[in-house]
Amino acid sequence: MKEHILLDKAYIYEDIPKELTPKGCSYDRVCGLWRVDKTGEVMMIGDYAQRPETKKCDIETGEDQKGE
Repeated sequence: MKEHILLDKAYIYEDIPKELTPKGCSYDRVCGLWRVDKTGEVMMIGDYAQRPETKKCDIETGEDQKGE
C-alpha cells in the first residue's frame, strides 16, 4: 500500500530541546504568574533580563511559508 503524499512530502523539523523555565524564577500557581526567586517580584513587570521570547523565534510552518 502506498503512503499518503503528505507523509511522503512533509518536511520534518529537527526537535531541538529547550529549557522553558526561566532561570532564577518559580511559578506562582495561586496568582498564575512567574516570580523572581530572590525578590519575589513579578517577572514580567520587573527588570528581569530573561523574558520569554517572541513569536519571531517560532518555526514557521504551513501557511506561514509562502515562499515554499
